[in-house]
Amino acid sequence: MPDDSTSTGDGPVFRLIYRSRLTIPAEDLKAEVAAILSAARTKNPGLGITGALVIWEDNVVQTLEGEESVVRGLYDTIHADPRHQQVDLVETSPGVERTFARWSMARVSEDEDADIPLGGNQWEGAVDVSVPRLTTPEEDTVISTMRDRVRGAPA
Repeated sequence: MPDDSTSTGDGPVFRLIYRSRLTIPAEDLKAEVAAILSAARTKNPGLGITGALVIWEDNVVQTLEGEESVVRGLYDTIHADPRHQQVDLVETSPGVERTFARWSMARVSEDEDADIPLGGNQWEGAVDVSVPRLTTPEEDTVISTMRDRVRGAPA
């Protein structure tokens, strides 16, 4: 379900996508990711930040959208966070339309905790028109890039 609390302005934004490897022990991962998402969903609306987070095993790819200095500041904070290692910038895009306007931070995954599931008809090439669409075509494009990067595809 979309997070309708996101307060974002109209117009172009700066988009940054990064990849990292989490240092969180496997037994703590679910709780720690829930805490990270909760913090993002609380803070991001006030910062004008939207985005999505994909987690696969201990790999993360996150898209951040908003005013460039705010997005870069958040990226710097994440880069310095000891829960992340091997933080690599995947892509930056200035002056793009906000893709994840419905989400202060969506969790994209193949498990039951996802806001946007990665499985099913949207990802396997078959489209079942009887199933309501969970994402927009624009979100699908960015999520596809994120999905490829989280599983190690080269940029």
